[in-house]
Amino acid sequence: MIEVATPVIELSGLSRRYDLGEISVVALHDVSLSIARGEFVAIMGASGSGKSTLLNLLGCLDQATSGYYRLEGTDVGGLDEPSLAHVRSLKVGFVFQSYNLLSRTTALENVELPLIYSGRPSDGRERAANMLRLIGLGDRSEHYPNQLSGGQQQRVAIARALVNDPAILLADEPTGNLDSKSSLEIIATIRRLNEEQGLTVVLVTHEPDIAAYADRIITLRDGVVLSDVQNQRTQVADSYSQSVRSISDRDSRSENEAMRSGAFAMMMLQTAWTAINRNRLRSALTVLGIMIGVAALIATVTVSREAGQHVRQQIEGLGTNLLIVFPGATTSSGASGGFGSRSTLTVDDAEAISENAPSVEFVTYSNRQSAQVVHRDRNWNTTVEGVSARYLAVRDWSVAIGRSFLVQEDLGGARVGILGQTVAKTLFDDADPIGSTIRVGGIPIEVIGVLTPKGRTGFGQDQDDIVLVPFNTAQDRITGVTAPTSKVSNSNPIFNASSNPLGVGRKIAGVVGAIFVKSRSPELSEQAMSEVGQILRRRHRRPQDQSDDFTVRNINDLINVAQSATHALALLLASVAAISLAVGGIGIMNILLVSITERTREIGVRMAIGATRIHILLQFLLEAVALSSVGGSIGIVAGLGVSLVVSAIAGWPISISFTAIVIGFLFSVIIGVFFGYYPALKASRLNVIDALRFE
Repeated sequence: MIEVATPVIELSGLSRRYDLGEISVVALHDVSLSIARGEFVAIMGASGSGKSTLLNLLGCLDQATSGYYRLEGTDVGGLDEPSLAHVRSLKVGFVFQSYNLLSRTTALENVELPLIYSGRPSDGRERAANMLRLIGLGDRSEHYPNQLSGGQQQRVAIARALVNDPAILLADEPTGNLDSKSSLEIIATIRRLNEEQGLTVVLVTHEPDIAAYADRIITLRDGVVLSDVQNQRTQVADSYSQSVRSISDRDSRSENEAMRSGAFAMMMLQTAWTAINRNRLRSALTVLGIMIGVAALIATVTVSREAGQHVRQQIEGLGTNLLIVFPGATTSSGASGGFGSRSTLTVDDAEAISENAPSVEFVTYSNRQSAQVVHRDRNWNTTVEGVSARYLAVRDWSVAIGRSFLVQEDLGGARVGILGQTVAKTLFDDADPIGSTIRVGGIPIEVIGVLTPKGRTGFGQDQDDIVLVPFNTAQDRITGVTAPTSKVSNSNPIFNASSNPLGVGRKIAGVVGAIFVKSRSPELSEQAMSEVGQILRRRHRRPQDQSDDFTVRNINDLINVAQSATHALALLLASVAAISLAVGGIGIMNILLVSITERTREIGVRMAIGATRIHILLQFLLEAVALSSVGGSIGIVAGLGVSLVVSAIAGWPISISFTAIVIGFLFSVIIGVFFGYYPALKASRLNVIDALRFE
């Protein structure tokens, strides 16, 4: 006796028309039928009769032109795309004639895929393995489709269709590509699942011997139901109906929960890596632009930061809160001789600044010239600078070993000197030079100290290549010019700071090469600069309509100029990096568009087994991000390498900037998202049935 089962499928006036330009083709016309839960129905008909079209409508792969389709009482025509994907994932299992297995995933991974899309990853791997064992392929789970026979591939497709425990199994010519033995094995498996589990089966076939296994045979011709007859059957199982829930409450897992699952993330990463690895050369050329752009960005950030800091440190090495007064320039035939070509500054100018400028803390001066220094069999051409005793204090320069000048040594023109690190290393290697005698311009000079290293200035000058001697010694003995002198300002050879602000032993009316002025604080630098200018204009009797015969430079101004130049260079390099990143991004967009064309059928298969549009969007977006991230990672390493090379050549100390690394990687990810979004969106908007039919 045949039991009356609950209808699971109801069709009423269902039609499907395809518009091909000006031609309209009717694939189905006014089809009305119902299929009970647990029935095994075979749909037969000649090619073009509408069998596959009907099956695609039942599987929610296509949509009807008119009429309605109710699945367990729910009107499928009123469902949106995510809900249709939910139906394909949990309610309907589809077995394709051409198997439609993903070629680069194993049998186990193919079967597990619907579970991942449905948000059931906790027992997914075990469930998929059990399903493979159920259809007799437990020992082939790690094989790829090309390592399986046609019958085995069809069994994997059946396992994939059943793994989510669907209410309905739809099979489109499941034995059409198989030999007779494999065909009997496949149909026997489907029949057994129908009888043992009460699975509703709708099978499309053109073979009468296969249709004979069904309880009911529906014949189509030209899109119309020609006949609908019962076949011999012992009993239609209905026990399965109690375990199947409705579309609305079958699975409470949300789409967001599925996307948050670790299994889904791992699947996307694996797929992205497979896509990249599939075309290695093309992928390598694509990431090249990203790599160059990120490398340029990292190098720009790191080198410009270190260069700017190095230049600042070196300029500040001249002294903090420092003003430098240079002599005026001579002009001949309309051409300027440059700073210092005219001797306009004197010791008296320096003393006047010290006494009359309230914002000034210290004043010193110097004269410099090149001279040959000799020690035993070694000699070196260096800069010899005659300075007052306050010079090191104004320059914020200390003595590493030994001591500085005493006031009475300047007073008496003592033959003593302090060596810079470069000169000390050249003449003495690592030996202690204190107490040794060197000859400077033929004059014996006793070494009393060695200066701490200053390094090079931002203009490439080695500040350590210098010998300091007392100002009086330089003028009276080394240069060969004896400056006029005046009355000694104090009979005591040791002066304190208040009675001897310049730190000299006697007033000298001679000219100086430069005057160094240290303000009392950085905030007073501008005020000190104004006071110095007013004092010197007054002393040099410069009328208002004449330009100054001196120039006052603020160290802070030099720092700003150097930083502006560094900033301009950084912007130039950053523009190169931006262009490279844009080129790399366009390359990513191009490779994804090509990839979508190549993988259109794969996209259709994923959507047919339950993937939503957001799944496909995220899949291709992740591939874009993966490509850009690989390029960004390589670019970071290359950028750091370039930075280290530049640092070694320039002699700059360099520190790896974690911020620069993070910025470079984030830029690569942003480029991937920006340029990958359009191709990913295009992939997600593909029509399921059109994608499956794509060749």
